[in-house]
Amino acid sequence: MLRSAIKKILLSLLLLEVFSSALKANPGDTTWITIYNQRQIGAYGAYDTTATLPTGIRYRKMRLHYILGRYICPGSPQYCGSWDYTTQIYAKHAGKDTVEIARVITPYATDWMATNRKHDYVIEVSDYAKSLEGPTGFRFFYSGYSWGFTITLKLELIEGVPPMDALSARNIYEGYYAYGKTADPIENHLTPKTFSYTNPVARTFVKNSISGHGSDDTYCSEFCSKYYDLKINGSNVAQKQLWRNDCGLNNVSPQTGTWVYDRANWCPGAVVWPIYHDISSLTTPNTTYTTDIDMELYTAPTQTNAQAGYQFSSQIIDYSAPNHTLDVSIEDIISPSKNENYVRSNPTCRNPVIKIKNVGTSTVTSVVFNYGIIGNTPLSYTWTGSLNFLEETNVVFPPSLAIYTANATGNFSAAIVSVNGTTDQNSFNNTYQSQISPVSVYPAGFVIKIFTNNSSALPNTFNETSYTLYDENGNIVVQRDSLVNATVFADTVNLTPGCYKLVVNDVGCDGYKWWANTVGGTGNVRFENLGIGNIFYNPNGDIGCQLTKYFVVANTTGITENTERQNSIEVYPNPAGGLAYIKFDLAKNQVVNYVITDIGGKLLQQKQLNKIDGAYETIDISKFQNGVYFVSVELENKTRITKKLIIQN
Repeated sequence: MLRSAIKKILLSLLLLEVFSSALKANPGDTTWITIYNQRQIGAYGAYDTTATLPTGIRYRKMRLHYILGRYICPGSPQYCGSWDYTTQIYAKHAGKDTVEIARVITPYATDWMATNRKHDYVIEVSDYAKSLEGPTGFRFFYSGYSWGFTITLKLELIEGVPPMDALSARNIYEGYYAYGKTADPIENHLTPKTFSYTNPVARTFVKNSISGHGSDDTYCSEFCSKYYDLKINGSNVAQKQLWRNDCGLNNVSPQTGTWVYDRANWCPGAVVWPIYHDISSLTTPNTTYTTDIDMELYTAPTQTNAQAGYQFSSQIIDYSAPNHTLDVSIEDIISPSKNENYVRSNPTCRNPVIKIKNVGTSTVTSVVFNYGIIGNTPLSYTWTGSLNFLEETNVVFPPSLAIYTANATGNFSAAIVSVNGTTDQNSFNNTYQSQISPVSVYPAGFVIKIFTNNSSALPNTFNETSYTLYDENGNIVVQRDSLVNATVFADTVNLTPGCYKLVVNDVGCDGYKWWANTVGGTGNVRFENLGIGNIFYNPNGDIGCQLTKYFVVANTTGITENTERQNSIEVYPNPAGGLAYIKFDLAKNQVVNYVITDIGGKLLQQKQLNKIDGAYETIDISKFQNGVYFVSVELENKTRITKKLIIQN
């Protein structure tokens, strides 16, 4: 009996040790949890599911991958515009507040089926560690009135010690509130709320995800910039303007709609990034405090058209004391990278750029890095500055063409060697890798040609578009600005071997050819071979505010220059009503023929066109019945390109 009892005790201790080991963090180990897998979104409203998440494990970082795609839907009566709609992801944990953990505005994605596109938005959700464990309900809420999107949601859970341990997430305000209505002022909903906390809470934050939607006579809330005041215990402690002024630099580009217009803290095809306010110094444990948000005073001019409103998700996020005093984390590699969230910065052959964050309490003044292509001898760089707790910065390494090779693929790596002249306390967030793409290789001599459109930059009469060519050291090789409208400008260059960067700017932030700017007309930027005039680079002019293109002039033989262009067309908008546009992106000027047929193959319209390499053709579809049609373009070489067009007159 005694021996049997001892065996049971030993077995129990062994099982306890195994179980305890399973609960301990193994730094760097990553668990993936799939919440939705290519779920088709076919109606307005809530899509609910449940998942069982690990418990008792400490995560250094918790990231949500919001992967948006498209599916073919049958058309009438089902409407599949796939435009910019608000989507929200909620965690619904029993016994805790149901909290919004992410908000993403869908892009204008009517061309995604034809181009086989999708996008992976990566969103930090470590704030919700206590809401993302054990059996958890999830809600994907779709605010669209047309369908055609698919959604995949995955949690990436990276084990390790976090900067601080997330302890709770509680709602202050959650909902959509009208703005500018005298009968229902927004302040009726934004009333003071009382909170408190106890140990081990040591840091507390107000986290605001607020975006303006709808439009009245002054284009509020979507297209007007307003601010809010944050009050703690009745005193103003912060003011924040709710405006996003970089929509024309969106990395989900180009899109097919009005994606370039700036909006009330959101852009089409972008995450609504939260706003944090650290209120730790304004609160104390075991003592109540009030938090309140007051919106800028505003009354809609016409109350019958008061369609403005703000989507609020305001939360109190409580954290433990920081876990490290000296800790720098490499958060991401911006370039070189294949990450689609940094498409405007890649592929590159110039300065690598990484994002770092101070996740220790000591101010960081210097960081030594090693970096380079894996397999090559790493380079070293020392960053200096002043980075306080939880602050981020981008580190730009020196121009380093030596780390790239022509047409290179592989992996880039960055690593922290030391911080403030000593060893970083937490080495598990000190390295990061990215995949790289080949950089275009072009000839030394060619012609840069720009054809301006008719869009002038007020108050002067110069064209909105300009361009600059830089060498790998940032020196200007060629620059063209203050250009007149509707004119061709050509510059012949003879470049030495190295890395070059072309930057095309448009001060109107609507590109030099955009389907909605028919008055502005069509511009063009392209590279042509000397003498024969073959076009080997002719980017899409729907660039928003800026286009960046890196390329290499090589001094080695046997490298095939990336000079071949593919002909393509696009049809905008889609669905369309009244008018539609065919956008041509051709390798050279040529005569083309286009036909429009219905779904049964009946010929409805045809025309012959003499088109330059980049141009638009307007189609009158006002007399067509609603339904699915096909637009086919036959090129000079008899190649036929066909696009589907949905008509909703």
